[in-house]
Amino acid sequence: MQDLKKRPTRRNPQKPSRKITPVTIKKSDGRRIMVMPEQIPTRMKRQKKTTSVNSVSFSGSLKFLGALSLTMLKMIPSLVLLLAVSWLAWGTFQMAPNLFQQQLQQLSVEGIHLLSEDDILGAVKLPSSNNLSTLDPYELAEKANMNTIVKTSHVRRYFPDQLHFFIEEFRPKATIEHRGNLFLIDENRNLLMEVKSDGIINPPVLRGFDRQDITDLTDSFRLGQALRFQNSLRLNEAFRRKIQYIDVEEPLNVKVKLFGEPTIIYFGSNFFVERVEIFEKVYGPIQEKHKLTQRIDLRYHNKLIVTP
Repeated sequence: MQDLKKRPTRRNPQKPSRKITPVTIKKSDGRRIMVMPEQIPTRMKRQKKTTSVNSVSFSGSLKFLGALSLTMLKMIPSLVLLLAVSWLAWGTFQMAPNLFQQQLQQLSVEGIHLLSEDDILGAVKLPSSNNLSTLDPYELAEKANMNTIVKTSHVRRYFPDQLHFFIEEFRPKATIEHRGNLFLIDENRNLLMEVKSDGIINPPVLRGFDRQDITDLTDSFRLGQALRFQNSLRLNEAFRRKIQYIDVEEPLNVKVKLFGEPTIIYFGSNFFVERVEIFEKVYGPIQEKHKLTQRIDLRYHNKLIVTP
């Protein structure tokens, strides 16, 4: 009991009273009055809370509408592109039957010099239908390449109705004569085509070949001698134009015949450039002395033989 009496009695500390501030309210008749918070009707408190909630919801709606509008603006270029592609696809679908089912109306061949358009058409043999969509350009180019003069060929289709051939021909190296017929050969010594006298390319004409030479021109010694002499004339264009033909029937004795002259010139088997220079120096004086010279022999190093 004594202990209980000695323990001091604890008292709950008093909480400081909260200061209540009056608020201003607006009455229905428009007057404003000062009242304490506990005097405000419950209906007005609820109206104030609802107003604050509505303002928060309205601001959230504005943010959502702004984000949605920005997204729609970003989608506009994609939508425009999609509409353009769709329009092109629809137009292509509508025009395809008229664009790809046309008959061939225009044909052109470029790059030909020795051949003609009829030669190319005869090689490719176009079908009677001539439907451009059914013509295979690679197959046509392969057929055109079968011509011995065609080096390369490319074929292009231009819809709705055009077909173009681009031809590269082998370049003629010389014109050779065999049994009265003239033929063009290329740089690889391949026979290209037969020509007439007005179709001679890179004159003078090379002659004196036998049947074996024509069969295998790549290994022909006669043709090799003729081409060597022809190459020696590259630096003397004026003299080359005077030559009617080069005869290699005897390959170790190349003979030359000039236009309008009965003279046969013997150049031997080598030293063609030097012997051509000697001939040009002595030919004028020889003509003055012997007007109808039959032969001029230049095969020897230290002498010149003239047969009147």
